[in-house]
Amino acid sequence: MKTILPCLALLLGAVLAPMPVQASSPWPAGVALPAGEPIDEAYRQEFGTCDRADRFHGHKVHGCRDDPNAVTALRRLPGGAIAYVAKLAVDLDGSPFACSPAHGAMDQCPTSLMLPDAKGRETPVDADKIPYVVIPWEGPRDEQGRFTRMTGVDVGDFGVVIAHGRTIPVIVADTGPFEKLGEGSLALHRALGRELCVARNSTGTCRRVIERMESIGGDVTTVLFPHTARKGLTPATIAQVVRTEALRHWQAMQSQG
Repeated sequence: MKTILPCLALLLGAVLAPMPVQASSPWPAGVALPAGEPIDEAYRQEFGTCDRADRFHGHKVHGCRDDPNAVTALRRLPGGAIAYVAKLAVDLDGSPFACSPAHGAMDQCPTSLMLPDAKGRETPVDADKIPYVVIPWEGPRDEQGRFTRMTGVDVGDFGVVIAHGRTIPVIVADTGPFEKLGEGSLALHRALGRELCVARNSTGTCRRVIERMESIGGDVTTVLFPHTARKGLTPATIAQVVRTEALRHWQAMQSQG
């Protein structure tokens, strides 16, 4: 009996011992990415503070509570790619609509990435034709460009956006307020199955968009590849270059496991 009891105790201990907890994936269901490493959790959590209180690193801002960032992950993947999960707001900048007198109060004709046309004039990236994303930049001196300094991602870099079961090649073509993360062009939303232009003229130019330009509320995964920008992009070549370059970097990352 003295021999049996210790053995029984060991057996029960093995059965009742808690199983090791498996770390949950930081990515939405259906997104197969390595977990990577958090870039700066304190920085990521500031987006949540902004969603709740319209404050970011102590700066009073506006708009986060009305259109929450919903940033649930901001990580550096093996190989150096930057991935984040957030909402996806709509950017019309650079489109003929944004450059027309009918544009909304927040729309601008220029984009941060400008392209030389055949006559050497600087032209914006057309939000109605090119799937692009926006990165945080503008703000007080202590915040301006913080996202780029932390991640290495800058205007002109390539990436992909994953949502609604689709993977869309993109380029970073515009910048926005320092407290906002998660924004993409009209063309990107169309590629994800959301047509937001409700009227076009005879040449196909969008002349009216839906009145309530709401964001995709969350669970949009963006993967960006720092230091991949290319020189020589033009309005005639950008669409093809975005497709080939973004997918080339995406496939290279996947092949590395």
